[in-house]
Amino acid sequence: MNIDLKKIIEYFNNLTDQVRYSVLGGVVFLIIVLDVVFLVLPQIGGIADVNDQIKKLSDDTQQVLADKGSIRLLKKNLDETRGQMNSLSRKVRPIQEVPAILSTISSVANEYGVKINQLVPEKNLQETLTSNADGQYYALPILIQARCGYHKFGHFLYKLENEDLFFIMKDFIVQNDEQSSNMHLFSMTIKIILVDKGAASPKSL
Repeated sequence: MNIDLKKIIEYFNNLTDQVRYSVLGGVVFLIIVLDVVFLVLPQIGGIADVNDQIKKLSDDTQQVLADKGSIRLLKKNLDETRGQMNSLSRKVRPIQEVPAILSTISSVANEYGVKINQLVPEKNLQETLTSNADGQYYALPILIQARCGYHKFGHFLYKLENEDLFFIMKDFIVQNDEQSSNMHLFSMTIKIILVDKGAASPKSL
C-alpha cells in the first residue's frame, strides 16, 4: 500500500486553522499516550520491583540483626551458666575434707557468737548420689544444735552459705530457751555435698 504524502500535506493545508490545531493536538496526545504505555509504565513497574527488593533486603537485614542479638544473648546466658556451674563445682568439697568442713562451721559460729552444742556428721545416713568422670558424689548429713539469738543465727547461716560449701538445709527446729528470753535453741541438719575423686567412673570411649 502506497501512501501519497503530498496529497496528505495538501489536504492538511486546506483544512481550517481550528481543524489543523485539533489534528496536531490529537497527534501530540497520541504520542504522549504511547510514551506512557511503552516508556513510563514499564519504568513504574521496575521502580515497584526495586521497592519490593529494597523492602525484602531491609526485612532480611532486620532478621540478621535480630538473630545476632539472639546469639549474643544465648552466649551471655551460656557464660553465666558456666560461671554458676564453676562456682558450684568449687563448693563441692572432697570427701577427705570433712574435718576441715567441721572446723569451718565451728569458726563461723564463733565469729558470730553462736554457741554450738552439737556438731555431728551422721556417716551412717550418708547418701550416694551419682558418679561421673570427676568422681563419686555423696550427701553427708551433719547435725547442728546451737544456742543464740535470732539475729546472730541469721548471720551464721548467711556466712555459711557464702563459704566454699554446697549444702542443703533440712529439719530446721527453733525452741525458746527457758534460761533466757533473748536466746533460742536451734536444731537443723545440713546435707553437705562431697565428692570422692578416687572413685571416678571410667570415661566412655
